[in-house]
Amino acid sequence: MRKPVYFGIFLCLIFSAQLAQAQGAATAGESPAKFRKNIFVEGLGNGLILSANYDMRLKRGVNDGLGFRAGIGGGGLEGTASNGDYISANFITIPLSINYLVGKRRSFFEAGLGITPIYVNADLAVIDNEFYSGKGWGAAGFVNLGYRFQPLRNGVMFRLDWTPAITSEGFFAAFFGASLGFSFQ
Repeated sequence: MRKPVYFGIFLCLIFSAQLAQAQGAATAGESPAKFRKNIFVEGLGNGLILSANYDMRLKRGVNDGLGFRAGIGGGGLEGTASNGDYISANFITIPLSINYLVGKRRSFFEAGLGITPIYVNADLAVIDNEFYSGKGWGAAGFVNLGYRFQPLRNGVMFRLDWTPAITSEGFFAAFFGASLGFSFQ
């Protein structure tokens, strides 16, 4: 499970380089523009059920281009699988991704790649007539493709994304997400 750690270190290095560049501009007497930031709640998508997220562009003074997203989410599942097995589990998710926005003014096409570490606490699972319970970490990879609306200044933003998942179990194309939040500089 080292991939999420490496990905987090990569994001920290990118962010540190951007801050160092901004501090250099500030000491040179320039008034640097601000980073575009978003906070939002996402239903389904990379957080699986519900997540709270922070998103930021990595270049000052622009609404598009390269950015990153980090969040925390969770949920629970209880029910019967299609084969009749009973499952009851709670989980915590940590959606992490890089993304790129292409567009003009307020409307953007969003494309991104990410990983979501998942902590699962399975209270009870009956799989093939065997009883299971336990706790543990896993991960799912995601691709994001969708639409993002964010204002030119501050205000409400929203996203609609197709977010297919890639796990050790295979490729799951039927993942979608919807987000609503606030965009600011």
